[in-house]
Amino acid sequence: MKKIIYLFTLLPIMGFCQDNYTDYNKIISEIKLLEGDDDKEKKKVHRIEIGLNGGFNFAEISQNVLNQDYTLNSKLGTLYGGTFIYNFNRFLCIKGDFDIASKGFEMSNIELDGLRDGVDAVIKGDVKQMINYFDIPAFFHLGFGKKLKFDINFGPYMAFLLKNRSQLIDVDGNQVEITDNAFDFSVDNLDKIDWGWVGGAGIDYHLTEKISIGFDFLIEQGQKVLNGGSTFGDFKNRSQDFDFGVNFLLVEKKSKKLF
Repeated sequence: MKKIIYLFTLLPIMGFCQDNYTDYNKIISEIKLLEGDDDKEKKKVHRIEIGLNGGFNFAEISQNVLNQDYTLNSKLGTLYGGTFIYNFNRFLCIKGDFDIASKGFEMSNIELDGLRDGVDAVIKGDVKQMINYFDIPAFFHLGFGKKLKFDINFGPYMAFLLKNRSQLIDVDGNQVEITDNAFDFSVDNLDKIDWGWVGGAGIDYHLTEKISIGFDFLIEQGQKVLNGGSTFGDFKNRSQDFDFGVNFLLVEKKSKKLF
């Protein structure tokens, strides 16, 4: 009789435990399923993208004469080239642009020594200093978001001089030769290599899994003195770049998440 009583007492407890055991197995299965999906996403970590970019900039020359800083008026220029991106994960990547960029400055309504009809003369007009570089900003690209990402950019840049030329337009709209070396930086006197820091922000939008478009606003601040001397002071490049681009997925390596 006691055995029968014990049996009826244990049956509900066993049933309760069995029900909880079944539910627990379901929970474990669901967790594993979710972890499997998450791992699948986490494996898409290392991505290499290449792209094309182009845009415009406002370039200027910062001048230091006897420890006094001056800024020569900004000049509207262009930039265009290619892009290489290495993604560590969906937040952090290293981005490098390989651009042909025009820099320099403009000054309006000034008097300079020049030649008019082969004769030395003081000419009043507008000066434009055009300096072309092979510009390579390489920076960390930190993005927040998924399909639409907001980015922060920071890093160094290096630029190699391609061409340097000055232009003087007189009040009649005619181009004349400049003889005042204060504004005609000869290629021989201008350093062939420029370097400095770059920083800014941007937006990326993924059209598909393999194609994205983006915009970066970058400020390049030169640290290298382009030329120097007590007469005209020290000159450094500075520019504000508005850069648009389209990027294509080249390689995607599946591996475990780094961090």
